[in-house]
Amino acid sequence: MFRRLLSTLSTRCSSCSQPLPTPLPACTKCDSISPIPSSVPFHDLFAIPSRPNPFIIDPVLLRRRFREAQALCHPDSWASKGQNKQEIAQGLSARLNEAYTSLADPLRRAEYILEQNGLPISEGDQLDNLEFITEILQARESIDTAEDGDELSEIVDETTAKIEEAVGEISTAVGSQEWARVKEAAVRLKYLEGISTAARQRAQEI
Repeated sequence: MFRRLLSTLSTRCSSCSQPLPTPLPACTKCDSISPIPSSVPFHDLFAIPSRPNPFIIDPVLLRRRFREAQALCHPDSWASKGQNKQEIAQGLSARLNEAYTSLADPLRRAEYILEQNGLPISEGDQLDNLEFITEILQARESIDTAEDGDELSEIVDETTAKIEEAVGEISTAVGSQEWARVKEAAVRLKYLEGISTAARQRAQEI
């Protein structure tokens, strides 16, 4: 299952005991701010539920929580409160950016979840699906030889549908904790996103 790490985040300030505006240890009442352990899950930084399925995330809620957290710990807001506090704020801000980037994008989210479950994706990971690999090679060739934007738009549309299918499979597989299946679908998604990006770039060149 999705590995739940012990979260040390509290709902109250450790210095003045007042309720905290976000899950972060940054208090607007007494100007107290503390670093957070690297073991705290990304979901917990934004109070985003990771159960029953950590892959299913409300993007609107995530974006709002990210903005609230970033506004609270922006280094400029802590500049007048001492260098040490500003440096802690910079660390928190960087951690929030990393967490948001990982959770907002389906592929990066899948990679994060896989890593949490001891099955990280590496650059050397490849698919054994010969049919899919052939499709990717053919798509690459079609992109290179395309003569107009319509051809490339068709490739983008077809690839987008396959991307949506892969994302759906990842969500289902995460929910059933089939981690090998999650990894296979995530690697496939990575290839498909590469095709989509290449087609869009080629369209700008024509």
